[in-house]
Amino acid sequence: MSRPLASRAGNALTWRAAQLVGIKLIFLVRVLVVGRLLGPDEFGLFAVSLVALDFLLKITDFGMVPALVQRQDAEQRHYDAAWTMGLLRASVVGLAVFIAAPLIADLFKEPRATDLVRVLALRPLLEAGASIRVAELTRQLRFRPLALLQFTEAAVSTTLSIALVWPFGVWALVAGPLGGALTSLIVSYLVAPHRPRMSLDRAAILPLLRYGRWIFASALVAPLATSLLQLAISRQLGVAELGLYFLACKLAFLPTEVASGVVGSVAFPLYARLQDNPRQATRTFQLILIGMVAVVLPAALLVYVLAPALGENVLGARWQGTVPLIRVLVWVNVLGLVGDAIVPVLKGFGRPSRVTLLELVQYGLLIVLAWELAGRFGLIGAGLTWLGAVAASQILGIYFLRQLLANAWIGLARPLTAVITASLTGAAAAWGLIQLDAGLAGLLAAIGASGLVTGAILWGLDRRLELNLVRSLGQVFPKIMTTLTAATGFPRAWLPAARRGGIQ
Repeated sequence: MSRPLASRAGNALTWRAAQLVGIKLIFLVRVLVVGRLLGPDEFGLFAVSLVALDFLLKITDFGMVPALVQRQDAEQRHYDAAWTMGLLRASVVGLAVFIAAPLIADLFKEPRATDLVRVLALRPLLEAGASIRVAELTRQLRFRPLALLQFTEAAVSTTLSIALVWPFGVWALVAGPLGGALTSLIVSYLVAPHRPRMSLDRAAILPLLRYGRWIFASALVAPLATSLLQLAISRQLGVAELGLYFLACKLAFLPTEVASGVVGSVAFPLYARLQDNPRQATRTFQLILIGMVAVVLPAALLVYVLAPALGENVLGARWQGTVPLIRVLVWVNVLGLVGDAIVPVLKGFGRPSRVTLLELVQYGLLIVLAWELAGRFGLIGAGLTWLGAVAASQILGIYFLRQLLANAWIGLARPLTAVITASLTGAAAAWGLIQLDAGLAGLLAAIGASGLVTGAILWGLDRRLELNLVRSLGQVFPKIMTTLTAATGFPRAWLPAARRGGIQ
């Protein structure tokens, strides 16, 4: 990888990480505060109102933005055509959801959701009207303005939801996303200036659709499966159980959403530039996988350990039913790490059809298992459904990766073992502290201790076993390491020298 590209990748990862961590913390505050003030029943109503809208938006996703990112010669006419297609799609989806709102509410046996569904139908138009030039920022790895855009949207959405929850109840959960979408629309034209123009240029649309058709195919099965799972929970267990499931997913999938969001958005355009350099692409994949495991595994184990205390002392007694499900979904996070690292490789190397096949396997199994397991085992059955589906897709993903990067797994055993050892030790330290004090102070102490213990052991193993993890990451993503050393005050001379072992 050339120095300019490595520097831009490191800068992009820094901003993308800051963006997603900040956004997820903001949304975590919203979930915890609003969850404390409301309850599973209100969250279930909100989940019902989101299901149909998200389903239709995803199954009509023609993959225009990824196609623009992957295309090296995108012109103004391509951007105009993609923006027009997005606006037309949003109009059709919004109108369909508005008209079908009573049917949707009846399907979930929850007529109270009708008005919520109709108001949320405005959101697609607000999102589609945003500047299409944000795709160009992604391709150029310019994530600083994108961080500003999404951070602003998250802050407005969360502020509105919390401020309005006391007088308006569940309607605050609707007002927040709408306010955030409107803010994002306005700010998008400030960070990515563009004069939108309606265009149905067939010559510009067809090349984008040829790439995006696989994104479209993937989008058909994924929302169908997740919607059926939520439908099974609502009809067989009730809307309150759906609220418990909704919140459990938000908390349990938080570490993976951050890691995969950072890696996926940056790695996709990065691999697109490395298609002709499989050796460097292999090295990049290994470092990204190790980095994801180092972030997600400690966080997932921490969520597993702290789930009971979190439910009792932060959310309240009404949410205790989420604890077993959160603990099952934690392992879905861990199992899905490999696939999250593989998908950007397949996209960047121009293999979206294989991404579609992975989605078909994973979500096809989710559809097959959803109704049976959720009905038989309740919320735990929903978690087991995810476990089986994700495990199967990982096997296929590993097979696809070997066809593109034959040596992708060579040299990974030692560094991954070190990460797993450090993560387990950090989780054990958190568990010990939470046994002494299960209150809010104990929660904060456990989180801090877990991070310190995990980091210290990983750093010690890195030096002791000559893994060169820090040095390797510093060579490929210098901006990240410069930021970290500046923040911690460690001189760069303390970084382990590149010696034998590790990833070469």
